[in-house]
Amino acid sequence: MIKSIFAGFMIALVAGIYLVVEAPLGAFMFSLGLLTILYFKANLFTGKAGLLTTKDISFKDLSLIWVGNFIGCIICALLFSFTTLGSVFNIEASRILMIRVNNLWFENIILGIFCGIFMYIGVRSYVNYPYITILCVASFILLGTNHCVADMAYLLLANNKELFFAGFLTILETTLGNIIGTNLIPLITIYTDDCCSDN
Repeated sequence: MIKSIFAGFMIALVAGIYLVVEAPLGAFMFSLGLLTILYFKANLFTGKAGLLTTKDISFKDLSLIWVGNFIGCIICALLFSFTTLGSVFNIEASRILMIRVNNLWFENIILGIFCGIFMYIGVRSYVNYPYITILCVASFILLGTNHCVADMAYLLLANNKELFFAGFLTILETTLGNIIGTNLIPLITIYTDDCCSDN
């Protein structure tokens, strides 16, 4: 659980950077979060969800990682709230949260799928090609796709009671999309390998 909390904390920390640094630089700096998580072998939901296809992780363990990530985001957002940065984040995080809330439910799922694809590629490329990891993170940010843990951070940094419940529901939609997206490439790989082995 500690590794999951740490991962959530790091995503919330870099989400804060993204909220104050203009794109595209902010999008590239966001990758610092994933690079740190991978280097220290922490547990990020979107980094582990792609293991479902190969049965290297269970839904129970993945759910615990999701909860740990959320706790990490809570801790980071709470610490920010005691600084002047807290009020700075509120406005921009609320803007992003409003986009999620105004999306139709299937839009958040689809955008979550796109993000999941980038995340799977980024995580799997880290050991040999860390620059691809950076490009994947920047890509899903610049494209405007949904990352469930980043959205947890925006929800908490927004500190908007009126949008909290609706925003939380969008995170669940995005979570489903992220699961689908991170498992698409493994599924295709297994399917094509099976087809080739039959010939």
